[in-house]
Amino acid sequence: MEQFIDAHYFHLPSQGSIYTLTVLNLANGSKKLLVASLKREIFCFEYLESPKNYLIPTTKEVSFTYIPSGAEIISIDAFNKSSTKNEFVIGITIIKNSNESDQLETFLNIYSEWEESNDFNIENIAQNCLNVLLNFIPYKLLHTYLITWNDNDIVSKEIVFVLSGSDHQVHVYRENASDHEYKEIDKDFFPEFIKTPSPVIAIDIYHTEDFKERITAYACECGYVKLTRTSTQTNKLIYNFFTRFNNYISSLCIYPEKNITNQFHKKDLDTEKPEKPHLNLLVTNSILPAVLFRNVLKYGLSDFSTLPRHNHTSILTCCEVANVNFDGEPEILIGNSSQEVMLYKYKEKRWYIQDLRKFSSPIINIRYSDITGDGLKELVVFSMKGVHILQHDFKMVEKVLADKIDKLTIPQIK
Repeated sequence: MEQFIDAHYFHLPSQGSIYTLTVLNLANGSKKLLVASLKREIFCFEYLESPKNYLIPTTKEVSFTYIPSGAEIISIDAFNKSSTKNEFVIGITIIKNSNESDQLETFLNIYSEWEESNDFNIENIAQNCLNVLLNFIPYKLLHTYLITWNDNDIVSKEIVFVLSGSDHQVHVYRENASDHEYKEIDKDFFPEFIKTPSPVIAIDIYHTEDFKERITAYACECGYVKLTRTSTQTNKLIYNFFTRFNNYISSLCIYPEKNITNQFHKKDLDTEKPEKPHLNLLVTNSILPAVLFRNVLKYGLSDFSTLPRHNHTSILTCCEVANVNFDGEPEILIGNSSQEVMLYKYKEKRWYIQDLRKFSSPIINIRYSDITGDGLKELVVFSMKGVHILQHDFKMVEKVLADKIDKLTIPQIK
């Protein structure tokens, strides 16, 4: 992937997992990384502006309370409750040995600042902890919206934690603002999670623009994959599809087929509304080829294609879908145990490996986000030894920008 250059790398003292990387989206538009290793160390990474107006990569360890010695961090997630202020909530699931017996104890620790603040101070957040005792081994932790309707009007869009566990269930935790507690809510709010044949290891949730529907996809440890479409107004399933793979599913991703915000078409100037993008579902198998289900709102899981494998001995660990080539069409990035990130491109009615990049250790997570705050997103590659920050080559970006300006300003004379 020649369009990316190495910008920074920071080492982790112990290995992380596929669940221990999250992005903090601040109210001013800047972003930070929160990375955890299994052995209790949690690091916050950001770019700070120096007095001479250049960016300095900064990594600092954050001491979160109520993570005892000997505990292991399983997963982390974070969200900002406000769009104008920094009201962060950080969730961390841990597992530790009980002091009284050899049994394991598991907790969901939820950290937040109880008072609103314009400033972001992660040290203060790390000191305010609410413990939720779990009776299962936690897996994937993420957040989504719990939407309340009054006829056709949205009353509230509350952010809740979604946590899968070894008990074959997916649990949803909601804040009780009056007493600063998080409690599990009834399964009726998320009917797609009522029945799972084995522990859920991967989940992705996508809301339509009007928030009237929620599309959910999840994969279980046994290879079972389910896709649902739920009405947020009635909390009823519109439809659900499922299939079963014969191996372990490492990750999945729901994404629109085209990045319409990066496209400029003449028809967008007309009075008719542009066509809504089709939703695709990418499922990454650990040892079999990745599978792409196309236009799942129309075809469910019946229209699919497989992506070619580069190394049949490697294990596919993670995926990300992003328009890294700035052509308006999404590319697929898949990391593997052979220390590679593979870039897939769609051309002539097929997916092929356009490029790949080698790293120093196996890849466990990939994110595409603007960490530097310069308006261009960076590729964040989380490996077993540390975190790589890859920036776009500015010469390539300048050329792409000049070509787009030429197409918009210079008349095409035949």
